[in-house]
Amino acid sequence: MTTAAETLMQGLRNAHAMEKQAIESMENQIDRLHNYPEMQAWVRDHVESSKRQRERVRQCLERHGTDASTLKDMALSIMGNIQELTGSMASDEVLKNAITDYGFKHYEIAAYVTLSAAAEALGDQETKRVADEIIREEEGLANRLKPILPVVMKEYLRRADTGETAKR
Repeated sequence: MTTAAETLMQGLRNAHAMEKQAIESMENQIDRLHNYPEMQAWVRDHVESSKRQRERVRQCLERHGTDASTLKDMALSIMGNIQELTGSMASDEVLKNAITDYGFKHYEIAAYVTLSAAAEALGDQETKRVADEIIREEEGLANRLKPILPVVMKEYLRRADTGETAKR
């Protein structure tokens, strides 16, 4: 049976692995977005934000006398790389990535909302503060990405209609 404290630690390890996967996934996209500068700028910002978030989550783990799960980090990293590989073969790669990125933002928000609730239930105010801070950052990133989606779609369609490379 898992205790509440173990559940919080698992949530922190999951968050660390999630940020690691986000960094790797986004870094794989950056160089393939030269035809979509708004999206490329957003992806760069997301990478930097995720690096800072991963570090804050690591600090929460250390404060509890534990560390990130190397196995979980590796597993999510492999999953992210497979996702990127399959997406890069799609003729509409940029569209699939943009939609996936927007959905992933909301997944991250939900993960941190539940992490915040667990920290609050256990009286861990510092972890709650960190999770709430990250929630606001993720919401900001999602809000910035939303208006970029139609820009990406319109540029994709324009490029496709003129015979230019549209997928990237």
